[in-house]
Amino acid sequence: MKINYSATNALFLGFTILFIVGCNPDYNTIGADLISTDQFDTNRSTFPVYVELDTLTDIQSDRLSLVHFGTFDFPQFGRSSANITTQLNPGPFNFGALSQDNEALAAEDNAYIDEEEQIVEVLLEIPFLVNRNDADRDGVIDAFDVDSSSTESDSDGDGLSDLTESTQGTDPLNQDSDNDGILDSEDDDNSTYDSGTVRYQVDSIIGNKNATFNLKISEITYFLSTLDPNNNFESSTRFYSSQDFYSQGFQGAVLHDASYSLNLDEIKKYYAEDDPETEDVDETTQVESRLSPRIQVPLDPSFFQEKILDLEGNEVLTTASNFNDFIKGINIRMENPSDDLYMMLNMQGALIRIKYTHKQYNDNGTPDDYNDFSIDQKVREFTLSMGGININHVSNEPLQSSELLNIAETIPLKGGMGTRAIIKLFDKDDSTQLLEDFRSNELLINEANLIFYIDPSFVENWTTEDRIAERLYLYNIDTNAPLIDYFNDQSTSVEDALLNKTTYSGVLVYKDGIPDHYKFGITSHVSNLIRSDNETLSNNVGLGLVVISNVNEISNRKAFLSMTEEIQYPNGAFYNPFGTVLIGAEPREELFDKRLKLELIYTDFQN
Repeated sequence: MKINYSATNALFLGFTILFIVGCNPDYNTIGADLISTDQFDTNRSTFPVYVELDTLTDIQSDRLSLVHFGTFDFPQFGRSSANITTQLNPGPFNFGALSQDNEALAAEDNAYIDEEEQIVEVLLEIPFLVNRNDADRDGVIDAFDVDSSSTESDSDGDGLSDLTESTQGTDPLNQDSDNDGILDSEDDDNSTYDSGTVRYQVDSIIGNKNATFNLKISEITYFLSTLDPNNNFESSTRFYSSQDFYSQGFQGAVLHDASYSLNLDEIKKYYAEDDPETEDVDETTQVESRLSPRIQVPLDPSFFQEKILDLEGNEVLTTASNFNDFIKGINIRMENPSDDLYMMLNMQGALIRIKYTHKQYNDNGTPDDYNDFSIDQKVREFTLSMGGININHVSNEPLQSSELLNIAETIPLKGGMGTRAIIKLFDKDDSTQLLEDFRSNELLINEANLIFYIDPSFVENWTTEDRIAERLYLYNIDTNAPLIDYFNDQSTSVEDALLNKTTYSGVLVYKDGIPDHYKFGITSHVSNLIRSDNETLSNNVGLGLVVISNVNEISNRKAFLSMTEEIQYPNGAFYNPFGTVLIGAEPREELFDKRLKLELIYTDFQN
């Protein structure tokens, strides 16, 4: 769906150009000495901006590192639902200590036995997106730190700084780490506290985190071909969001179907066996490894017993191609949630963890004496990763035209299967003439800014639990490439993606704790337009504006605005489910001062 808007009442320049001079190359580069000279005047002016709005109807949604999952009613955007289809990647399938061929020799040779491998547990795991940002490096992440800029902060108020507690192995978020009734500042023995406990901030969850829902995981029976059969297998197959093979009836065995609620805590994995040589320690009570918060549910062991362990040595387990033809994949979906709940999940860390037992000879230190052998029960584990092809089936209940906001007043932007605005500068006859008048004079552009203020009604009664798009991305809609200002900005941050490209920006700015606006510096882009000749002006293409997850994620994927209208859509925009509502070019009267406009700050060398 496309909506067009023309700002017929756009603002004109509030000054009269008095001199017309030839183009002087000395003025094509901003010079600090020139601008600081007292004889020149620095002025500020505005240009009208024109907006169009697109709504995505479908998108290529395969081979993703992050996926949408859940269902949520986004105010002013409609209801989104998402589920997942994924292949399973096999590993080396030799179970136990012996190959299947050697197990077959058990009846003839005492050196071999039938290991009788038996699955005892199958767990599906998909990690949440988490962050562990700790600006002051005091051991308490910023989300829980009362003062993330000071190592002297005392987040639990027990008289010990966060840094001190992190160093000595007590809990900086609990006044009594071992819960023995004595404050940490007075307790000389906190040894029962698990000092290895890790806390995370779970990102990218919208809605009620305490909601329950039915989590259904089932086998799919549709073969996900890597190569496209419609192109004589000469190119990779593209899978789209609208292709929901579960809904189309390609359903096999149900692997899990039960009520589920999220656990946002660290998951501890304990040792499976006790070491008989350490009689004073029971290793099964010791933490072997720690996992970040994730969806973790049991799957039907009998399915994997029949399809994998019982087929040890079979050709279906010898190659990935054979395996994916035999077990084609699984579908993961949320059904009947008690409340809205929508999240982004990390498919790069998703896997199925399979624990099984097997019998194994123990020669008890006498390898030549078969009478002294015993048969022990061993526990082992292998994993199946969720790689190869994964498909995110994201759908939006269609908005009727009457439900859409008037984009002259407000511009609704949403990531995922959402919307894209097209921003046009100097696009109509009146503003084109203003541009010509502007470029005809001896002027130097010091700054060119686009400021998108947030509609106050969208953040009314705002709380820190509410979610909003933290960043927007502005790019060339014709080439799908970033603006020159993006490339000119070398600011980077490894720890915080919002600190990348901070001059070009698009980062959400808060005012008094409330989301207020996004600002783009597009000085080089506008300067190039003003310095161009009339012929080049015809290349003044629109600027795409989208919500984005990471401004460095600017590769594109195919998307559709209708059955036939194909576009390229930034990956980072699809990865971000959040939205924002911006003030347009002709807002309500009380918001007129925050209307969308292009702001130019320039030096006039004629005054």
